[in-house]
Amino acid sequence: MKRKKKQYSKKLKRAKGQNKHHLTPRSRGGLSKPSNLLRLDIEKHDCWHKIFGNRTLDEVIRVLQRLKEVKHEM
Repeated sequence: MKRKKKQYSKKLKRAKGQNKHHLTPRSRGGLSKPSNLLRLDIEKHDCWHKIFGNRTLDEVIRVLQRLKEVKHEM
């Protein structure tokens, strides 16, 4: 028996020139539900991953907070 893919709100369906970004990556247990998705321009989405890799939003926030602390120590 085939399992149906769970459907969430259609508000975040694909838009031309934009991607759905998972705040907690699917590869790390993140779900494709509206509270975990952020619509980003394709180029910004690409840049996000070049800068932050596969980090979760909370991990990115901690990296930025640490950067701020280091900056103030200089």
